Amino acid sequence: MIIVPTEKQLDWRHAPLVLCGLVFINVLVFFLYQSSDTPKLLDVMTKYEMQGYFEREWPVFEEYLKKQKEDELLGEYRVAIKEEDTVTVIGDMLMRADFYDYLKQNARAHFNPDFYDEWSPQRELMHKRVQSVSYIANGLTPADVKISSLFTHQFLHGDIMHLLGNMFFLIVCGFAVEAAIGHWRFLAFYILSGVAGGLAHAASDWSSTGPLIGASGAISGVMAMYLAVFRWKKIEFFYWFFFFVGYFRAPALLILPFYIGKEIYSYQFDSGSNVAFMAHAGGFVAGAVLIGLAWLFNR
Repeated sequence: MIIVPTEKQLDWRHAPLVLCGLVFINVLVFFLYQSSDTPKLLDVMTKYEMQGYFEREWPVFEEYLKKQKEDELLGEYRVAIKEEDTVTVIGDMLMRADFYDYLKQNARAHFNPDFYDEWSPQRELMHKRVQSVSYIANGLTPADVKISSLFTHQFLHGDIMHLLGNMFFLIVCGFAVEAAIGHWRFLAFYILSGVAGGLAHAASDWSSTGPLIGASGAISGVMAMYLAVFRWKKIEFFYWFFFFVGYFRAPALLILPFYIGKEIYSYQFDSGSNVAFMAHAGGFVAGAVLIGLAWLFNR
């Protein structure tokens, strides 16, 4: 089922240039930049396991998790190893920069000199290659917030469905909002909503080492702007439900249940996506505040 607001007619003399540019950049980043992530990780993980590094490093990783008091995670990994399901464990060991730092400091106490001399340069290369993966290099990590990552994380996505879902809602609401408030204001508010969403997510757990990616915070801000601009005004919607196609007029707030429904669906049936609800909330609040301030100065 598709419902799209069509109140604002497309006028190429005043085309939604920012909206088109944002969609284009997100798609381009995903297919040209992020497409190399999976082959890169698989290559490193394969070499890591074939060279026997996992067996050597696992006792050090156990020690590290105990010192970090991550007992529950340690228990899960021990069960996985007993069941010969080591992919997740290896992935975590390779991607955690904090463990690599601990490993470098303590490796000589666990490895014999001959193995250490062979292992050290190879492991460093593996670490650098893993850290160059898009969501690690440019995602927003609460435990290590960088100013650049507050912006770059907004243009990265976990998979094709993540990208399509975000772009759909951006187009649905962004077209009308840009037409209503103008190109540059729309761009500024979009980016600032994404920054606010990232900060809200980080503030919910400053110790988290899991990177945040996605335009959801910015798009939540666009959703808030859409509702603030049109509110209860009856606007025209286009609908497509199987064989039924047509138009109807209804309050702009009608779109809100579909947004909430998407969030609930993702939370219930897409648990592996690690939906960042605080990022959505932060972006939504920021979008509402920004459009409110703009309205006060330019009714």
